[in-house]
Amino acid sequence: MSNERKYISGKIVLPGEKLCVVEEFTPGEGTYEDNGEVFSKVAGRVLYDFVAKRVIVIPLKKNKQPPKPNMTVYAVVTSVKEDTAFLKIFADDKRRLYTGPFTGVLHVSQVSTNFIKTISDAVKIGDVVKAKVLTNSSPFQLTTKGARLGVVYAQCSRCGAVLIRKNTKLICPKCGNVEQRKVSIEYMFK
Repeated sequence: MSNERKYISGKIVLPGEKLCVVEEFTPGEGTYEDNGEVFSKVAGRVLYDFVAKRVIVIPLKKNKQPPKPNMTVYAVVTSVKEDTAFLKIFADDKRRLYTGPFTGVLHVSQVSTNFIKTISDAVKIGDVVKAKVLTNSSPFQLTTKGARLGVVYAQCSRCGAVLIRKNTKLICPKCGNVEQRKVSIEYMFK
């Protein structure tokens, strides 16, 4: 398959989404490199420049207002500890991007009304989460309690394919891996 067919410009990408490897395109604006792979730094439209061999992500329309209590937001999980996950809040409930980076914190007690032993049973690094804001200053305390809240996009921890939702489990269509998350009923792929 040629690069022109494999890499399509104009596609909307989310923060943390793998775009290519550095041997194919060098990272440009709105991207970052990690271990030889290039990822999107922001939510936006990807642009592959085949002449300059460079990839950039053009951010979508931005929201200048910070998150407020009771507001629903979208965030990417950036770090997971035993009882806490740290997230980068990137958009509001109308999917307008925030201009500045806002940090969110999700404690295991705020994941679900059901018992969750560790936060890694509910979210993993790179997951996109729909959450409700509980506090009015950064780092914003978040909750995913409720059927519409939780993981809305996740990739397989084994092969990187997008996971498909089957009831409360997420299944990899490539390798068959089954993963557990606190899944939203609004999960993107069914």
